[in-house]
Amino acid sequence: MNKLVIVSSLFICALSGCKTIDSVQQDLGSLASSITGEEATPEQIRAAFDKAQSVFQEALSAYNQIDADSLAQFDEERVTKARKVWAVLEPEFNELRLAPEYALKSASLFSSDTVSDEIMSQSQEVISLVAEAQLAKQRITSVLQPIRDEFAILDQLDAETSYEKRYRELDKQHQQLKGMLIDGQEQQVAEYVPKLLGQLIDLEKDAVVQFYFSQYIEKIYALANSKKVDVFPTVYQDVRKQLEQGEAYSKANYREYEQIKQQAALLALQIESY
Repeated sequence: MNKLVIVSSLFICALSGCKTIDSVQQDLGSLASSITGEEATPEQIRAAFDKAQSVFQEALSAYNQIDADSLAQFDEERVTKARKVWAVLEPEFNELRLAPEYALKSASLFSSDTVSDEIMSQSQEVISLVAEAQLAKQRITSVLQPIRDEFAILDQLDAETSYEKRYRELDKQHQQLKGMLIDGQEQQVAEYVPKLLGQLIDLEKDAVVQFYFSQYIEKIYALANSKKVDVFPTVYQDVRKQLEQGEAYSKANYREYEQIKQQAALLALQIESY
């Protein structure tokens, strides 16, 4: 204990020219006051709180747009960052709202920012991240909308199940183009879109045939391995011809679903009569 007193006394003398302990404590108290904002007027404290609250409300409005605009579908990375910042920001602001007199207190021992400064900084980060995600969505929906529409059709035709490898490869390209758009490479993406769209349409044509004719194709394969082919070869050839016609019509008119259904129904009648 005596050694600590001696060291403390020497330290105080070295810093203050052998000031009294009372005077040194007053100096330290003044320093702490300037750091924590204790010298600020009530008006200054209120103004700092109001400003922090205003920016927080802007961040809240921006944050709510994440789900409202489905931004995670378009820019998952920035949305994830925004959620992480918000997870810290929201409880910090709620604490300040309960004790607004701390608005000009130091946010931490290792920062010169006040509590209100930190809240405003985090709020601005959320606002910026959401704005960038919205811009990414705008780019993606404007440049890649034909691609997105085509994938929606493929999903209705169960293409991911019927042609998993092709579907996954095309979706991989789609995700790569999305990443390029997020990085602002609109021209490069726009130039590649027609090629990817053509590949998707080729898959759609095959998926249409598979969706409407798969059950009948299986039945025809079963007939091919039966004795009926030997007994009724001409009838079997007619069934095969009807299938080929239905497939050709479907690929040539791959959006004419009602007519494709009629082609499939004609094939079904032939198979049942066989």
